[in-house]
Amino acid sequence: MGIKESFTAEEWRGLVSLPYAVSMAIVLAAPSLLGTFHESKALITEPAKLAASASSDLVGILSGEIQSRGRELIDEQKDLFKKDQNGFRSRTIEACRSAAAALTKVSSKEAAAYKEWVLAIGQKVAEAAKEQGVAVSEPEEVLLNEVSAALGSSA
Repeated sequence: MGIKESFTAEEWRGLVSLPYAVSMAIVLAAPSLLGTFHESKALITEPAKLAASASSDLVGILSGEIQSRGRELIDEQKDLFKKDQNGFRSRTIEACRSAAAALTKVSSKEAAAYKEWVLAIGQKVAEAAKEQGVAVSEPEEVLLNEVSAALGSSA
């Protein structure tokens, strides 16, 4: 059985969409016109860049799927945000918890690599533009900590 087959269809959808959900939540945590542009660019480019150094079959497979469905996945997150702007952040944190639960189906090495990948994407998106004179604003840092806690990551 392959890695993808370890998960239900719903769990797999969640693992595929989580990097973009976290990235969108970061972009929206401290929005500014120029910052949103740079962070959106990072949201598109960083998943594949960071996957290349992940040394994880799971991350590699997910990255390939994300690359082929990138625009669709981003549009999906935008639609979710438009439907419930106030609840987007809490839904993203809940999606992190669901991902952590699903990741118990793979080795701890694969699970840790996925969690580190998602957090690294969020970090790179946050660093893509300065807000309030700093590389990562306080609202972005708070959100990254919430994501890390929800994933059960020690990163």
